[in-house]
Amino acid sequence: MTCLPEDGLSPDKETLKHKPSSTDGLGRKKTKDGIFGLTMLGSQHYMVLMPSLAKEFFLQRPNVLSGDEFLFWLHDKYFGDGGAAKAFPPEDFRTLHRTLNTLMREPFLSVAANKLVRLVEEKTPSLLSVLHSPEKQHLWESAAQAEIRGDEVEVELFELTMNFVGDLAGEVMTGKAFLENNPHVLPDLFEFDSSFNALLTGIPHLTPGLAKALSARTRLNAAFSEWNKAVRAYLNSEDLEYKWQDLSDVSETMKVRIQTLQNIHSSEEFTTVSSVALYWALMINANKITFWMLYSIISSPSLLSSILDEINPFASLSQDGKLSIDLEGLRSCQLFKATFFETLRVYTAGTSYKKVLQPLTLTESPEDAILFNKPRPQSYHIPAGSFLVIPHATMQMDPRVWSDPKKFDPERFLVDGERGKEADVRHLNAFGGGHTICKGRYFAEREVLTFVAGLLVSWEFMPIAGQWLVPHKRYNGTGSASPKEQVRVRMRRKW
Repeated sequence: MTCLPEDGLSPDKETLKHKPSSTDGLGRKKTKDGIFGLTMLGSQHYMVLMPSLAKEFFLQRPNVLSGDEFLFWLHDKYFGDGGAAKAFPPEDFRTLHRTLNTLMREPFLSVAANKLVRLVEEKTPSLLSVLHSPEKQHLWESAAQAEIRGDEVEVELFELTMNFVGDLAGEVMTGKAFLENNPHVLPDLFEFDSSFNALLTGIPHLTPGLAKALSARTRLNAAFSEWNKAVRAYLNSEDLEYKWQDLSDVSETMKVRIQTLQNIHSSEEFTTVSSVALYWALMINANKITFWMLYSIISSPSLLSSILDEINPFASLSQDGKLSIDLEGLRSCQLFKATFFETLRVYTAGTSYKKVLQPLTLTESPEDAILFNKPRPQSYHIPAGSFLVIPHATMQMDPRVWSDPKKFDPERFLVDGERGKEADVRHLNAFGGGHTICKGRYFAEREVLTFVAGLLVSWEFMPIAGQWLVPHKRYNGTGSASPKEQVRVRMRRKW
């Protein structure tokens, strides 16, 4: 039960259960220990609360810390594969998992980013077609309940962003034909995601919400089953149905993954679940981050002015409404990039969850010991068979780690560099770390920066109530927050 420090300052059982003597100013209880333990679902779990301990956590090899058990649970309970992932030959499963490395490499990164930029340049200035063709609204407009108000349009900004980003990013990943043949795929994906926590627990599927989520999952499976077969036929140079005639724009990652599934003789059921799982992982967080970053900028006049000045050389709108974006230039904008980091810090709540396969020892750094007001660093022995967990949101909102953590302040990520202030991620681990770090993080950054820049230079945003109100946030377990209430704004195009 005890997580024993090497130096003899062993926290007692009550301390490990996180029984503190004070609060941290945010109303949360706190402990000075870098790790505390508690029992959940009959297993011992150790929560990591210090940046230096998180760093050591991510340095461990897969034969010491493994995330497989949680991954298999996710496939079984959430994606409903009936245990197929766990039963898959381990070497074949690893071979399939390695296909995700293509997300971090060329040609995927350049091809996908360039295609996304072209789509954003084309679609963003005419984002709200309701202004000129009310009868021909885009999916994202109807989802946002767009209403004309003179030369302005009132929209629900979260739904607009979720569906606009999802539509364009989805085309980049799966190709245009998939979305044209499955116009319901985004609403189904969001419905499915909304019940993430409930499905993951494995509770009986009795509530109306769970029934809707399961129906959405069934439709997603059907859509991807048909698409998988079409892409496989395309890769094998076989005849295709007319509606699947052009699959040349399917992303490199998706093609490699489907080819690999064929090579390892995956069942149709597992191939389908694997494709749905990847699509969900790629499509359910970046659009939320885009919303929060956009809203955090437009609701702060000083930040909006500074960022528009900074990105102006790399994102511009002509008088006739032609948008031009230089993505590499945007990535050199340090305040803009720091705002992306701050959005991740404030509006994500990911969890790194690993089973301990071999006993290990984690040691606090002297710097963290000082931060946590301890006389000296401690080392913690973690027994095999237990679980190590990093609740990232806890560290991201800990005032000992981040000053005034409830304040949205991108400048906390600006540090002195050779050429002035530079954005530095510091000890933010929103994408996880180590060998299981999010493989899509490079594209996600490019994606969010592209969308936010395009929207900022093409449209003006105004609050409905006369002032900007920060929405309350809620989490359904998938890492990024959603607003609790509707966020309606007025938009006016700049050309």
